[in-house]
Amino acid sequence: TEIYTPLGYPCHPISALQHQGTDALLSLLDGKCTLIAGHSGTGKSTLLNSLIPDLDLATQAISALYETGQHTTTYSEMYQLPSPHSGWIIDTPGIKAFGTLEMSEEDTSHFFREFFAYSSDCRFANCTHLHEPGCAVLKALEEGRIAPSRYKSYLSILQDQHSGPYRPEQ
Repeated sequence: TEIYTPLGYPCHPISALQHQGTDALLSLLDGKCTLIAGHSGTGKSTLLNSLIPDLDLATQAISALYETGQHTTTYSEMYQLPSPHSGWIIDTPGIKAFGTLEMSEEDTSHFFREFFAYSSDCRFANCTHLHEPGCAVLKALEEGRIAPSRYKSYLSILQDQHSGPYRPEQ
């Protein structure tokens, strides 16, 4: 939350295993149809088991070898939220990577609020924030005003763009 809350993204700490924050989450989901998406092994099914009594979705323990969760869900399924709440929640298989469509390298930084705020001070209008002299985003990163994890995500998206499409054109 220390990275995202100052950027204007609402954050809600939750522990599915200890059932902390789940009542507040149910209130946020009430009356809506919500899709739960995320990387494989991040605990999406564990969270749903915590939110919906008797759901009993298959889950796996943390891998001792890799110290990460393990892929379990193999298809998407929608479940009704428990009474007195209304609404639905959809469990999905884990995501390995997100593809980007029709987004230029120069535009990618616009999807990072903090990058966009600093980018107007870059020396070059088409700055990619990778290596250009006078880059205000790189300066903010060096000074700790941009979280290294956010910059790493930015680089990962740029790398995915250069990897080509996930599905060949039909």
